[in-house]
Amino acid sequence: MDRAKTPPVGSYRPLAGVKVLDVGILIPANQCSVKLAALGADVVKVEAPGIGDRIRYIGGVGPRLENGHHQSQARGKRSIALDLKNPKDQEICLDLAAQADVLIENFLPGALKRMGIDLEALRRRRPELIVCSITGFGQTGPLASMPSHGLNMDALADSLNVDWRDGEPFLGRNFTSWGNEMGSTYACFAIAAALFERTRSGEGAWIDISNWDTVVEAHRADIALAYFTGDLGRPDPTAAPPPREFYNTYRSRDGRAVLLGALEKKFWTNFCRGVGREDLIDRHTGKELEFEAAPGATPLREELGAIFATADAAEWDRRFVEWDCPGSTVLHITDIIQHPHFAARDLAQGAFGEWPNVANAIRWGHTGERAGLGLSPPPAIDEHREEVLRDWLGQRPEG
Repeated sequence: MDRAKTPPVGSYRPLAGVKVLDVGILIPANQCSVKLAALGADVVKVEAPGIGDRIRYIGGVGPRLENGHHQSQARGKRSIALDLKNPKDQEICLDLAAQADVLIENFLPGALKRMGIDLEALRRRRPELIVCSITGFGQTGPLASMPSHGLNMDALADSLNVDWRDGEPFLGRNFTSWGNEMGSTYACFAIAAALFERTRSGEGAWIDISNWDTVVEAHRADIALAYFTGDLGRPDPTAAPPPREFYNTYRSRDGRAVLLGALEKKFWTNFCRGVGREDLIDRHTGKELEFEAAPGATPLREELGAIFATADAAEWDRRFVEWDCPGSTVLHITDIIQHPHFAARDLAQGAFGEWPNVANAIRWGHTGERAGLGLSPPPAIDEHREEVLRDWLGQRPEG
C-alpha cells in the first residue's frame, strides 16, 4: 500500500500522546505494541542494526520474502536500530526509556539486565514508568527460564490441537498460538489499567505477563471443577467426545461442514419447525448439554445428517438467520475475507495483490470507527532514527 494513499487514522485515539518503547522481538511484543498503536499510542520499535526484528523473516513469500506476521504487526510504528549489547546504543535506549510511558519487552527473565538494560534500576529512577514483560512462562516459577515458542506454551496449557492416529500423536492444524494471542491482549489490558492508575497515584507498574498463564486461565471452569470434585485423573486423549447432536457439525449437500448450535430448546424448536420436523422437538430434554434420543428411535445424528444433506452450506447459513437458530458453515480464512460480514465490519483495508492493513478487533460504536484503520505501513529498519531522536530526545540531525 502506497504511504501517500494510507487513509487517516480514526479521530478517536484514547492513547494519543502515550509513548511506548518496544524493545522486544518476534510475535508477543510486536502484537502488544501494534494493538497500542491502533489505540493511538506513539510506538517506537527498537530493532537490531542491519537485520531488524526476526519477525520480518518468518515464512517470507514473494521476491522480497515479506511475511504476514511482520506486515500485520509492524504497522503504525517507528523504527530505530540499536544494538542493545553496544554501550553507546544502550545509552540511547536508556535515554528513550527515560522519556517513555511504557516499555515492552519479552526476553527471558534477567536477559536484558545481562545486556546492560536494568529494568529495576529504570523503575527506581522513574517510578512512573510502566514496564510490561511478556514471556512464555512468567518471571517466576520452575518454567520461567524455559525458552518458548507459541505451540509449546499451548501444549502445556491444554490448548494444542493434536491429531491422534493409530495411537500416535501428530501435530494437528493450529492456525495460531493462543498463548501469543491472549498474552499480547492481556498485556494491553494490563497496560491500559496501569496507565489509568498512574493518573490517580503517579505510580507506574511492572507487569509480569505469562502467555501460559493467560491460556491456563481460559480453562477457568475446568480448573474450578477439578478443584471442587478432586478428580485429577488424566482423560484419554484418543477418546471420542460424548455425543452432542444439537451442538455438532454435519455435512451439507455441497460437502461443507455446518455447525448446528441449538443448545437451548427454544432454538432446537425453531430449527425443527424450520425443517418441517416438529416430531423431533421432544427429542431435546430441555437441559442444555444433555442430549439423548427417544428409546427405540433412529439415532438423532443420522436423522440430522440426512436433513443437512438436503441443502448447500450457504442455504443453511441463510436459514439459521431466518429461523433465529445458532448455526453456521465452518469457514476457513479465505472464506472469511470474502464474506460480506467481513467487509461490513471494516476488518481490513487494501486490495488483493497488496499487503492489507489488518485492523484491531475493537470498534468504537460512538464514532463508527474501527481501531487501527489508517495505520502507516511497516517501517524499514532504522527508518525513523532522526525523527525519534528529535521527537523523543530533542536531538537535531547531525550536519
